[in-house]
Amino acid sequence: MLSTVVNIILFIFVIGFLTLIHELGHFLAAKAIGARVYEFSLGFGPKLFAKKYRETLYCIRIVPLGGFVKILGDGDPSEYEKKGEDLSKSKYNLNNKSKVAQIFVMLAGVFMNILFAIFFYYIILAFNGWKTSPVYVDLAEINIIAADVEQRLGYSVLEDGNAIKSGIPEYGVIKDINGVVVTDKDALTAEIEGAEEITLLVCDEMEAECGEYPITVDEEGKIGIFLSYGYILNYSDHKLFSGPLYLTNNLKIIGRVLSSMVGTAKETGDYSDLSNTVSGPVGIFLLIDSLKTRGFLVFLSLIADLSISLAIMNLLPVPALDGGRVLIVALEGVFRRDFDEKLKAIVINGSMIILMVLVVLIMIKDVINIDSMKEMFG
Repeated sequence: MLSTVVNIILFIFVIGFLTLIHELGHFLAAKAIGARVYEFSLGFGPKLFAKKYRETLYCIRIVPLGGFVKILGDGDPSEYEKKGEDLSKSKYNLNNKSKVAQIFVMLAGVFMNILFAIFFYYIILAFNGWKTSPVYVDLAEINIIAADVEQRLGYSVLEDGNAIKSGIPEYGVIKDINGVVVTDKDALTAEIEGAEEITLLVCDEMEAECGEYPITVDEEGKIGIFLSYGYILNYSDHKLFSGPLYLTNNLKIIGRVLSSMVGTAKETGDYSDLSNTVSGPVGIFLLIDSLKTRGFLVFLSLIADLSISLAIMNLLPVPALDGGRVLIVALEGVFRRDFDEKLKAIVINGSMIILMVLVVLIMIKDVINIDSMKEMFG
């Protein structure tokens, strides 16, 4: 019960923090160009807290799954017409700013998410000796930029083996066996063969904590672990640019993994693993549950990665998202005329409804596949 409560608190914190960073980008950009901001809100639904300062109402709402910034000229104009205000020609109206200024405001949330993720990556790398945690992906076909690639021998514990009885952590990196440094599977296997008991020196993925564990070798010459090669990216020679480099290389690795999963799904006809890569609040909740005990740096990395995911999602050309709004403004610039405001509001609100339905469907999918998702997230 306590664990669930902690997960819920952490979930609300993560979603709230990412939303705050994103909407803060829009807010600051609107202020910078002189557009009027009517409301800065975290969450949706009824208000839990509201405080007006100057022209802006600051709110926390009951549903902590997003937020918004209400800017004059960005939304349904009838809302202001009802108040008897004629603000269509106002210098504080976003629509009366240049197209470049409008795009600046619309992309500011994405930029803020990216900047904060890069900032977090700097912190993670600095505390980890400018090295990443092991990446269990073959990097041979990926053009890694400005980083030295170091190989590590990773492991995970099998449920029915002797390793789990020794108290060894469920996963980590093997440093040596019986005092002999090992970096490949063959060397480890050679040390195990013919032995009745071996001692493994293992570390966590960040190599911050290490320990020795005596493990009995069974009759089949096995100790009950699954081995895999991990690759660490070392940015020691490029500390100044390590944050952006980390992000760039990480996106390349993710792209390669997704490409491989798509190819495998096409060959086998099984799209279940691929569908689990698209997740919503349930997936984030499970990720928090699986990573909350793995240290501050791992949790910080989760927030940074989710911040990048939020930025990428908002760049999609959907009218309700930042990318779609930019597309609309860009088309207005190309045709040298503004589209009807009420029509834009209908299109944007309609796409928002479709997005909300999609989120609900994704949540239902996640609940149905909850067991496989738990297994995937470890």
